[in-house]
Amino acid sequence: MSPPTIKHFLGDGGTEGGRDEGNTLASERALIATHAQNYPAGIDAGALTAMVSFSSWNGFKNHGNHSLVTDVLKGRMGFRGLVLGDWNAHGQFDGCTVTHCPRTYNAGLDLVLAPDSWKPLFDNTLADVRAGLIPIARIDDAVRRVLRVKAKLGLLDGRAIRTEPSAIRSDAYRALAREAVAKSLVLLKNEGKTLPIRPGAHVLISGDAADDMARQAGGWTITGQGTDTAKRDFPKGQTILDGLTQAIAAARGTADYAADGQARGKPDVAIVVIGERPYAEFQGDVPTLAYQPRDQGDLALVKRVKAAGISVVTVFLSGRPLFTNAIVIASDAFVVAWLPGSDGGALPMWWSPAARARRAISRERCPSRGLLTPTRPSRRRYLPAGMA
Repeated sequence: MSPPTIKHFLGDGGTEGGRDEGNTLASERALIATHAQNYPAGIDAGALTAMVSFSSWNGFKNHGNHSLVTDVLKGRMGFRGLVLGDWNAHGQFDGCTVTHCPRTYNAGLDLVLAPDSWKPLFDNTLADVRAGLIPIARIDDAVRRVLRVKAKLGLLDGRAIRTEPSAIRSDAYRALAREAVAKSLVLLKNEGKTLPIRPGAHVLISGDAADDMARQAGGWTITGQGTDTAKRDFPKGQTILDGLTQAIAAARGTADYAADGQARGKPDVAIVVIGERPYAEFQGDVPTLAYQPRDQGDLALVKRVKAAGISVVTVFLSGRPLFTNAIVIASDAFVVAWLPGSDGGALPMWWSPAARARRAISRERCPSRGLLTPTRPSRRRYLPAGMA
């Protein structure tokens, strides 16, 4: 069992030019208002560990920042769990190497991530404690937090803590995954009651992300960057295309798939699935939060389908919030699906009447009625075009 973790503390998403391991330039007020708001909620929700960011705040590396780690995270936010470092990130702090860094412990880190340097780091840290460079009180605090997390996980009292690996592919686990996908959907626009799609409709499914497991899973899936993830990696998984085709057929409709948007006949509605390509560290660095600021191929696709007189539902896949204003405006309905993972087939269960009738999740457990048919429409359907 892996403990729930909040990361990367703090300001990791605000670095100059969107560079990984970069520098966040911000006043303390701005740092709090923009980057710190989710951490108290994560702590209250039961996070047991917190990972410190590679990045810096105003030029000072977070892995050595006592003010942020000890005074803010452990102090003002009241975090009593385990504070850990990122991959050899302590070695980037001034005066440190990956094998010797007393300042990172004194800043408040309880455990450093040293996959290939831990032996000399252990020896040097032990020598630093004996020499008084790291106070015993700091070691006591770290040990107390390690033991607290182990106790919470049942590691100290003989409880069975590991689920049988085969259960991960069980129907119960898949049902939970599908519920998570459905509850995370965000409907930004639904003009003319485009959603839900009526039973028996002729539906065009378009977009190069509709049948792409890598796009819906994102980075850190099978491989680091996630670019090689394929349907064969998830024998029980479904792409969004798989789920849509199944749901439309169950509603006695007709589904045609054309990634380029070239429809056969005159569909009643088109579902265009677009979004980011998979990425992790460095490969995902972007200088702007505008989606496709130069190559606007997805916007062109939506406009082309719309120009054919077809109502367009755009489904957007992304690992982060991005400005998509022009595409939102060009669409009749717009759904942010984030990264649904291996169960992308859960998306249509919330707009296909046939699928909704069979869904296992009760309305009591999911009172939003699936997010795609919200009970209370938002007054602000989408950001003004000038915000793009």
